[in-house]
Amino acid sequence: MRPIVHVEIASADDAQAKAFYSALLGWKAQEIPMGDDFTYTMFNTGVDMGVALSPVGEGVKPGDVILYFHSDDLDADMARVPELGGQVILPRQDVPGFGSLGMFLDPTGNRVAFWQSVDPGQE
Repeated sequence: MRPIVHVEIASADDAQAKAFYSALLGWKAQEIPMGDDFTYTMFNTGVDMGVALSPVGEGVKPGDVILYFHSDDLDADMARVPELGGQVILPRQDVPGFGSLGMFLDPTGNRVAFWQSVDPGQE
């Protein structure tokens, strides 16, 4: 079994989304600078699973929710996607200091992803 280790929720207004999820669910927002023009907002949900906001824009529309499945071997898992009828849409992308992800469409067209942490003990 592979746990869901991360969820991204589309956000057109991060301040509004942070306030909403913090008030509704008691989540604590944490902003992580990811470069000159991008800050990634993650939430501490009280369980060992990441939840973050993903900016609405090209490729992300309201209603998009992306599930990230744990991977011990991202390259091997991504290689299986087309074999099983899926389509790779974002090959391995390294996130320095955190891990690596690969994104794909399942046979129905749902966008999902694998995540491999830089720390093998972390999902």
